[in-house]
Amino acid sequence: AGETALISRVVSLCLKHVRKVPVLVITSSPEQLAKMQAAVREASGIVADEVQRFSLFDETGRSLKAEWETLIADATKRLGGSTDNRCRVTVTDRFGGRGHDYQVMDKDANTNGGMIVIATSVPDEREWIQWRGRTARQDRPGQFHVVLNRKAPPFTSHSGLADQLEGMRSPDDRLQRLLEVADENIGSTLKKYELDQELGDMVNELTEAFFQRFPRGFDEPWPSVMHKQEDVKLRGLFEQLQASKGCTVKDFQKIARDRLGIELSGDTGWSFSDLWRPKRQGELSSLAGAGT
Repeated sequence: AGETALISRVVSLCLKHVRKVPVLVITSSPEQLAKMQAAVREASGIVADEVQRFSLFDETGRSLKAEWETLIADATKRLGGSTDNRCRVTVTDRFGGRGHDYQVMDKDANTNGGMIVIATSVPDEREWIQWRGRTARQDRPGQFHVVLNRKAPPFTSHSGLADQLEGMRSPDDRLQRLLEVADENIGSTLKKYELDQELGDMVNELTEAFFQRFPRGFDEPWPSVMHKQEDVKLRGLFEQLQASKGCTVKDFQKIARDRLGIELSGDTGWSFSDLWRPKRQGELSSLAGAGT
């Protein structure tokens, strides 16, 4: 069950296609990449030495940058002779799913549908377009297959999603729903980052106000002799914040006021939505970097 079943299914797909077309397996993480590569290499019917790993680093942490060009070129080459010709399985993670040009020049592979991408997760729509683009380059055909773990996100974070997908007849409809869920998750993550940023600004404002009110020398010990009581209160505030794993900005303002008598403005001046705010021509965005 779970990841074991997922890996088994991917291996069976590799066995089904490897003699016809190049296979690119995009795993969900470096950890899954290692497990998948080992399983594919052990499969009867696949030559172990012809299963290659395409990633930033190898299993020992050594950079593979010097080998990337060769790995990409080898990923689409046909191997063997007239009686045992076959293609190669390349196992990668998200790194290998975008920005790399897999050129399938083999006529037999293109006749059989072109390179197949097997993905074990569904990213946001923008990245998915990149992944799907690995299957068809220079107007050549391509194909893809998605294999997901029911015991992992997005199913564990979205109750009823598996049943919802099973009720859809069209694979394209299922994929579209998965992309919508991925985009929803990105929205939630951005919202969390926005709250973290706002709280971080509050912490900065508090510490600036604190040291202006209770000044001391740069090398003075902590807590200071002159402001020991206040220093202990500040440390207690941060310990409480850490123990509770954060809090709302409103609660932080109240704690700062009640414990230290410091009023915070509550205006951080920006939000993540500002990154997508339309800019006037020539305006420079200090949030996303200068553009021309």
